[in-house]
Amino acid sequence: MSRARQLSPALFLGTMLIVGAAGRAQAADATAMRHEIWRDCLSRNFRIQAVLTERDLAADAAFLACRGSEEAYLTALAGSPLLDETDIARARPLVAGRFRAWLVGRSG
Repeated sequence: MSRARQLSPALFLGTMLIVGAAGRAQAADATAMRHEIWRDCLSRNFRIQAVLTERDLAADAAFLACRGSEEAYLTALAGSPLLDETDIARARPLVAGRFRAWLVGRSG
């Protein structure tokens, strides 16, 4: 058996590990992008609504307007091998609460 054939399985395994790591990095980047899109949607809609009404109602309106981007973010999170549906269900109100506090508590 030639040396090239002996290295072939090791090379294949190494390549698969690199490809797998790149796939996880892309998934993490996609999740981060979805998070940023949701946050920007909330911020933009909150600013618009805060001109028209009180801050608590503006935050509620922003969450309603951004439900689609929230779902996209949570779906991306659910794709993580570290989280399951129960984790996502528990995280949803916590994440939303933090964003709500951020929106209502910030100045301007």
